[in-house]
Amino acid sequence: MFSEIRNRLTLLYTVVMAVFLLAFIAVSDAGVVWVLHHEEQQDIRSFAEEEAKEHITMLKQKKNKIELKEENNIDAMGGKIFFYVFDDKGQLVDTNEPAVKMRPKVQEIISNWNVADGEGTIRKFYLPEGERVIIIMCSMKIYDGEDFLGNVFVGEDITAYYALLKTLLIVLIVIAILFLLVATFIGHLLAGRAIIPIKQSFVRQREFVADASHELRTPLSILLSSVEVVQTDDSSHLSSFSTQVLDDMKSEVKRMSKMVSDLLTLARADAGAANIIKERFDLYSVTEQVIRSFQPVADEKGLELGLDGGEEMVIFADKERINQLLLILLDNAIKYTPTRGRVDVLLRRVAGAKPGISITVRDQGVGISDTHKSLIFDRFYRVDKVRSREEGGTGIGLSIAKWIVDAHGGTIKVESAPGHGSTFIVNLPS
Repeated sequence: MFSEIRNRLTLLYTVVMAVFLLAFIAVSDAGVVWVLHHEEQQDIRSFAEEEAKEHITMLKQKKNKIELKEENNIDAMGGKIFFYVFDDKGQLVDTNEPAVKMRPKVQEIISNWNVADGEGTIRKFYLPEGERVIIIMCSMKIYDGEDFLGNVFVGEDITAYYALLKTLLIVLIVIAILFLLVATFIGHLLAGRAIIPIKQSFVRQREFVADASHELRTPLSILLSSVEVVQTDDSSHLSSFSTQVLDDMKSEVKRMSKMVSDLLTLARADAGAANIIKERFDLYSVTEQVIRSFQPVADEKGLELGLDGGEEMVIFADKERINQLLLILLDNAIKYTPTRGRVDVLLRRVAGAKPGISITVRDQGVGISDTHKSLIFDRFYRVDKVRSREEGGTGIGLSIAKWIVDAHGGTIKVESAPGHGSTFIVNLPS
């Protein structure tokens, strides 16, 4: 139980840290991209303004158009920064072209240009060999006073910057994973320290329940014996009222004794002191005996009890605990089955890689909704608290049943639906 709590706390710490790291990486990456984009926008705009100023004289002199050739100069940055200058008639008058393989795409972008003056724009395209290229471009109109002289288009290849950003993101993710692993380990240690007070409190509670249950058994036994002695004393000449009071007292003492016994069983199970003593015995005869013990109660409610199974079914288990398991399941089925209903017990051998025996207890009660199915084996949990209290239920029985099954290495489950009764299926290794 505590191991599960510790693992859940560790998982919680890890998830919180993972969310924080994911948010940190996302914000950091977005921040770096925004800063880079902003800086590139400023730089490309400044470069466009400089080129526009430098080419005013050339455009005023109306130099002849130049031809685009692959041998046109590429600046010292290897074509990272480039520009094209056009006069007022759209003729190219000067250029510093990008790398040869990029020129057709860049010229296509310029021919379809529809971006506002001075506004940088990022364009992405693929070269014929499949290489991805990212450029930022800006255009600027060139004026001499109020006279329009032409346009300048400037751009920069920023593929390397984005590759660096991608590398940085990968590095951040790797660092985050390593940090998350360390945080998980530390979280596991902290979770262990956090549940120490819970463990201590649970131990004290367990010891109290065990001590209290043990101390209550003796006075309850004496009280029950005393009531029975008074009832059998013919000389007392009890009135009908006194007889009824004694009967009620006897019923309550029995109920309290059963509750104390169940609490003591759970306390011993928690402490690991409830030993399982296995032996070979006939499960069919034990089940038959348990059904006979419930027959008076069933007759009183007008219920039919059925047993279906082989005449002999040998199992290697703790006979006393299996008897207790059957008592719990049958008591539960009889309590919640309405008058003139039926409760069936089926015993079957299970073949396969793990042979065993299946015990099925089927009733015709009100059924259990999906919401409650996963909780009915928890301690003190009752689906219908009012009805359980009226029937004398405490919510301990099914948790004891699950402990008995778990202690034998078996499984227990319930199949039910509201209005269609419940079927408890127990599988035990034979």
